[in-house]
Amino acid sequence: MSDVMPDVAPSSLEDKGKIDPFTDVSAIANYFIEQSRKDKIKLTNLSMQKLVYFAYGRVMGYTKEKLFYDRIEAWQFGPVIPSLYHQLKRYGSKPVTEKILEYDYDKNMFFSWNLAEGTALRKLMGIVWRRYKSLPPNEMVALTHKPGTPWFETVREHGYKAEIRDDLIYEHFLELINKEAQGNDG
Repeated sequence: MSDVMPDVAPSSLEDKGKIDPFTDVSAIANYFIEQSRKDKIKLTNLSMQKLVYFAYGRVMGYTKEKLFYDRIEAWQFGPVIPSLYHQLKRYGSKPVTEKILEYDYDKNMFFSWNLAEGTALRKLMGIVWRRYKSLPPNEMVALTHKPGTPWFETVREHGYKAEIRDDLIYEHFLELINKEAQGNDG
């Protein structure tokens, strides 16, 4: 996939400061929704699940830190963040068109989580977006279903709906990042 977008080594991300990866899963999804509007690319719940999973994996591979604390499960069509799935299921297979809103009961108003401009995390999410945005959902699913992937190993050992362990995600994406750094997409 290096022909899609050259990857960036973690050290080159440090020019924007330390990557502080923890955020709300909705902030990551909202970033991809913003980008899809700008680039006129239709994102479905299925493709959003894969993009957010790839983002999580890339952050794990670079930092060994969680991007968010929401559970990631192995569903039939690949890794799914159930909390995000339920926020987007109203779209069915149609494009996700609106940012995810949360409600602040103290302030009696809706708001959306967003990534701060100019941060290393936002830069890394831009890399993820450019790398995967042009892939149709079925190709994203195929990437997650390859033998040896965290999804594949989880389904093989525990079946569908089992949580995908962070150590599997970390090891997979670290290996992927290292191969890409050597110019080999494996």
